[in-house]
Amino acid sequence: MVKKILIALGTIIFIALPSIASAQFPKAQMSNCCELRHDITNSTTYNEGDVVGEPSAGSDCYSKGQTLTVDVSTPDWGGVCTMDTVLTVTDFLFWIFFAFTVIMGVYVGVMFMTAGGNPAHIEKARSMVVYLIIGIVIAIAVKLIPSLARAMIGV
Repeated sequence: MVKKILIALGTIIFIALPSIASAQFPKAQMSNCCELRHDITNSTTYNEGDVVGEPSAGSDCYSKGQTLTVDVSTPDWGGVCTMDTVLTVTDFLFWIFFAFTVIMGVYVGVMFMTAGGNPAHIEKARSMVVYLIIGIVIAIAVKLIPSLARAMIGV
């Protein structure tokens, strides 16, 4: 019973309240450009720091609450901005998984060194090596996501 109440409260706090709070504010103006955080190459090369947008080069656009001047005008600006976002998110996730696997590796190493020949401790450390390898595989797989997204988006 207490568990159900906690789940209901968690749902209200983390889902319903932010939705209600965000409904109180006026709608934000849609972004029609983005400032790149990565170099992106398709038929054209877009450099980090370029403002990519649909309007003609040199015109103003709106992004993240500020007005920017478009450096590169392209009809593919939506795909380029989406790829930049995918690269940013996957870089963040890669470093999170990488840090986790390094910490896990140190922990497993300490477990092996402190096992003292106890077969139960050694077996536990060996089973944790499997999780360490899974973490490394996931970190590498996260770096492959931009290639899949590039193929799906066509950028």
